[in-house]
Parts: sequence; structure tokens; C-alpha cells
Amino acid sequence: MKRLRLAGVLFALTLSLGCARHQKLIGVEYVAQFGGQGSEPGQLNEPIGIALDGNDHLYVADAGNNRIQKFTTGGKFLLSWGMEGSGEGELDRPIHLAVGADSSVYVPEYGNDRVQVFDANGKFQFMWGKTGRAAGEFDAPGTVSFNANGHALVTDFYNHRIQVFDRQGNFISQFGVEGHDNGQLYYPTDIAVDEQGHLLVADAYNHRIQKFDAQGNFLKAWGRQGTLTGEFDVANSIALDHAGRIYVVDFGNHRVQVFDAEGNFLLQFGSQGNANGQFERPTDIAINPQDMLYIADWGNNRIQKFRIVE
Repeated sequence: MKRLRLAGVLFALTLSLGCARHQKLIGVEYVAQFGGQGSEPGQLNEPIGIALDGNDHLYVADAGNNRIQKFTTGGKFLLSWGMEGSGEGELDRPIHLAVGADSSVYVPEYGNDRVQVFDANGKFQFMWGKTGRAAGEFDAPGTVSFNANGHALVTDFYNHRIQVFDRQGNFISQFGVEGHDNGQLYYPTDIAVDEQGHLLVADAYNHRIQKFDAQGNFLKAWGRQGTLTGEFDVANSIALDHAGRIYVVDFGNHRVQVFDAEGNFLLQFGSQGNANGQFERPTDIAINPQDMLYIADWGNNRIQKFRIVE
């Protein structure tokens, strides 16, 4: 594994939204990185998903190696599990994983059309799902998140919908259909839940974020395809910090954009490249309670770590 490379690169951006409460300086500071291309422990091959637990551990969906790797939040390799296949504990393109309240690791598989659940040490617990379009079936599940009731929310990529399950994988409900109008979805890839229980969906190939109430009723949307601030080239992943700010991983624009809770643009950071703080098609973001940011830098086969400076 590559050693952590530390630096003090600071992306300082002044907010200028014309509203006095937004006139302040916010910076995002590069801290470190780990990974590097390969298949040895601690190396990565197309890392797509990342998730944090409550014990300073970071889990990485090392998709190209068909395994999950567990690190400290400082980047020290701890363990890994998985290999290519379709049996219990085997994986086919794990994507945006999640950690439950009991530290169980929920892993959606793009290739096997299912969700597998493991304990914190990688021991298989159970799984659900199969290929199809019926309730409880998947066509490339993309992410797992949890709502205020502890239910698992799964983005069903090619079925253009969100499905809701209890923690044991029993189907509860679904919302979304293929399309481009408000409330419709076109290849959704991620979902986050705010403090009010609203659902924020990364509607990836509609190049926008959509906001729904807890029952899946449409509330608002923002974004369109483009390269300007507030525009996206595949809105791939979404996360919130302690202040309710919304971070969107903008895959094709090689950046992360930050918005307030109403979808007003605040700042952006990142550009295309392989230097500290640059990205090559980033795919996921995780934020801890101390507002440390961890970003899966897919094309550079690494995880980058940042901090918010206010």
C-alpha cells in the first residue's frame, strides 16, 4: 500500500450568492490519500463506493477487485473479503455500500443484482434480491442508504426507481419511474436522507438532484447537464455534513459541488488530474461527524481525504 501523502493544499472559495448569511469564507483542505492501483492488500482497482462506521473505520467497495477493503480513517489497511463469483460472500462489482446502526455492512452488487450483508469483519450474514423488475427484484442495485425508520433504501439503476426494505430485506415500497419529468428518474445512483427525513436522490443521468418527502412524493429538483456551477455531468453521489450542506460528486466534471439545504450553490472543489486534490471521475463521498471528507477517486485508484475549513 502507498504511504499516506500529506499536504496542505487549500481550496479557498468565497461564497457570493447575494445573501448576507452566505457571505463568508469556506475552504476545503486536502489532507491525505491512500490506495494506488493493484490487487495487493490496501491497493485498489476502480474503487466505487465508500462508507464509514462509528468506530473510525472506512469500508471501500474495490469494484475491479470484487472485494471489500476495511481501513482506519487514517488509511491503514485492516482486512478485506470477497472474490469474484455469485455464491455467498462472493461479489460481482460491489458499488455504493453502507454501514448499518449495528455495524453490519450492506453491499449492493451491480452484477449479481442483490444486496449482501456482512458483519464488521466480513462474515456473511444474509442477502436478498434477484434479477428482475418485480417488487424486491433488481437490475443493477447502485446504493444502500437508511431512512429515519432504519429502512434500507436501494437505488435500482436500470429499473429507474428507489425500493424500500426493512433491515432484513423484506420489501416495503417503491417510488420512481423512468423519465425526465419531476419525480421521474433516469439511472439513479445514490440517495441521502436529511434531518427532516427528506430523501435526496442523485438522479445521475438526468444530471440533477431530486428531493422527495419520506413517502417518495416529489418536492423539488435542481441541476441540469453542463459544466457551470450548479450543473452536472452525471450527478453520481450525494452526502450531507453536520450543517445540512449537500455535497454532490460530479463524475464527468471531475469535481465536488456543495449546496445549501435548498439546493443553492455554495462552492466547488477539484479538477481533472492526478495531483493532490484533483480527481479522475470521482464516484462516492462519505463525511464523518467531524466533517472530514473521504472521496473515492475512481480513475486514480485512490481515496482522498479532505477537511472543511470555516
